[in-house]
Amino acid sequence: MKPRLLLHRRSRYRHMLLLLPLALMPATEVAFSQTTASDAKKFEAGVDTSALALGEHQQFKNKSAQYHRRLAEFVAGNMMFVVLHEMAHAVISEMGIPILAREEDVADSFAATRLIKLQSGISDRVLTEAAQGFFTSNRRDKKEGNAILYYDDHGLDLVRAYRIVCLMVGSDKDKYKRLAAEAKLPEDQWADCVGDYGRTARAWDVVLKPHFRSPDQPRTKIDVIYRHAKDELEIHARAFRSIQLLEIIAGHAADQFAWSAPFTLEMQSCGFINAQWVAKTRTLTLCYELAADFADLYNSYGTGDIP
Repeated sequence: MKPRLLLHRRSRYRHMLLLLPLALMPATEVAFSQTTASDAKKFEAGVDTSALALGEHQQFKNKSAQYHRRLAEFVAGNMMFVVLHEMAHAVISEMGIPILAREEDVADSFAATRLIKLQSGISDRVLTEAAQGFFTSNRRDKKEGNAILYYDDHGLDLVRAYRIVCLMVGSDKDKYKRLAAEAKLPEDQWADCVGDYGRTARAWDVVLKPHFRSPDQPRTKIDVIYRHAKDELEIHARAFRSIQLLEIIAGHAADQFAWSAPFTLEMQSCGFINAQWVAKTRTLTLCYELAADFADLYNSYGTGDIP
């Protein structure tokens, strides 16, 4: 199966990994359970731990503590979006969800609408960081002269970024009007975003509802594996394990859905930047290198602004 490179379409190995402090799953009345206070605390603790680690890394040691925290939040938000995007592929393949558009676009809409439905400060941050990630990736491509792959499975970075912003504005114009202004989304477009969000959220609600696990159904076994991280990535892999990142995701997925069979969540060194759900092996893999690339992206091209 062709690897899905979610944000970056080049497989350049990066040598720095930032702790991925993903510690919650999105929730809706028809999809995921409410985030627990414990999960939220782990998320914040993970960001704090990551920021401290950055301060000791040669690449970032001369930066301020505020910069380390900002960088940690950027990587956390983008990795959260990646996980939910890949979980969408798992849901689609395992539950036979009908797809009436490009699957990559549909996976983005799953991640965005599930987070919006959560209605928490953390979900807002995740979505904002994800949008900024796509804006920043576009900035890198322009400055490095990278060719635009119009035939790629994924949409263009700017299109994906504005799609997230539009869905957020469509869910609550007053709440996200500042974000829309910062992203330079024209105000006359906001009404269209309202309709777009309503249709997208309702569609996911309808197709997911039959796959809820009822209280009398057994929980599906979801294995969690943290594989060896090469070289300096290993110290950060230990940090992932310390906050039980994959265990939290597996717990929510097993609680909420009636899966057809057991599957695996794993993190590993891949030798390239990627994250992928493979139906044949029933495995969702996150590469440590992907988080490292997000850190490098922000350090080299991040401005703190949207877009």
